[in-house]
Amino acid sequence: MKNIKKLVKTFVATTVLSFGIISGGHFTEAAAPNQANSAQNLQGREKATSVTSATPKKAELTVQPKEETKPEVTASKAEAKPEVTAPEAEAKPEADTQPETEEKIVEPSQSNSAEAQLKKENKISKSQAGLHASETARSHAAANSAIFSNSPSEEKTEPEVQTEYYYGTDSATSIPNPAGNDFYLGKLGYGSVVQFDAGTGSGKFFSSARAEDAAYIYGYWFLTGMQQAPAGISASEWGAQQAKLALETYEAMKSVYGSKVRPVIFIDVEPASTGTKEYDYANNQAIYTAFVNYLNQYGEGVKPGTYSSKWSWEVSMGEFSPSTPGAYWVAYYPGDIPEDLTISNPDWGNFPGTTEKAQIWQYYGGENDYNVAWKLP
Repeated sequence: MKNIKKLVKTFVATTVLSFGIISGGHFTEAAAPNQANSAQNLQGREKATSVTSATPKKAELTVQPKEETKPEVTASKAEAKPEVTAPEAEAKPEADTQPETEEKIVEPSQSNSAEAQLKKENKISKSQAGLHASETARSHAAANSAIFSNSPSEEKTEPEVQTEYYYGTDSATSIPNPAGNDFYLGKLGYGSVVQFDAGTGSGKFFSSARAEDAAYIYGYWFLTGMQQAPAGISASEWGAQQAKLALETYEAMKSVYGSKVRPVIFIDVEPASTGTKEYDYANNQAIYTAFVNYLNQYGEGVKPGTYSSKWSWEVSMGEFSPSTPGAYWVAYYPGDIPEDLTISNPDWGNFPGTTEKAQIWQYYGGENDYNVAWKLP
């Protein structure tokens, strides 16, 4: 009879102890995936878990046989695991360090003090819930949000979906872009001719009205072929001479418009009497290359960019590849003003001779030239 009573006591004590640990596992699992939990709620659940687990611990002291406590460890392993796994789905950075902690909690070879250690580790895991919530907020934040300001690794990665665009006009456009007037690109000159007047802040193909309204200003230079080169000058010398004059004119424009001026001079490559000579590939390539090299060497932060269309580039440069990465302005007119002015529009292609999507797309031209940019060079 005494043996039967002792067996009943042991069974009741073990059941109560197992139920307490199961309850502890239930609270943790419910808290982990809830992103809206405040730190105050998490602390309240932590206290509830500690109180619930405290009662079975007293019952454990009345159970002497070591084999009777093994189900405790088994139950702990089954219930404690969701506590670690649930935050893992929310925050991978912390999840990388959790499995080691879990193995220490559920090791079957530990003594009866394993439960105390389990509670201690559970508190540590739950105290990390704030960190998990923070990581979840980061995963849903906008790519340009201040939440990423101290994360160098993420700054290197551009967002998969472009959400911010800039709109503007160029040349002598009289009517502002209906989509916006964030930037303006004005012609500085061609060959050995300057077309910007620092006294008026304008020129034949430079609108002071558009420049004043815009937040950012660029200058471009119409690249001229050998048909207008001074006698006895080489193609490379002609390219360097144009670049030198373009840089001087750029500085004059900057003296008028100040910090609004972006540090880029676009090289306008297209065939014309004052532009490149059609199919004169070798000379055109030498002129272009010398222009780029001059700005890279003497620009003091002012870098070269390239403007052209697919057809203009082919008849001027052939299969030659441009060399101004990160600063490409492409012209392609699909007809009427497109409804889709995003990079998902197939008309916004890579710059000719490259695999790089142009930063600026001139999508409408004629009397008024309209542009859109996914990134400002």
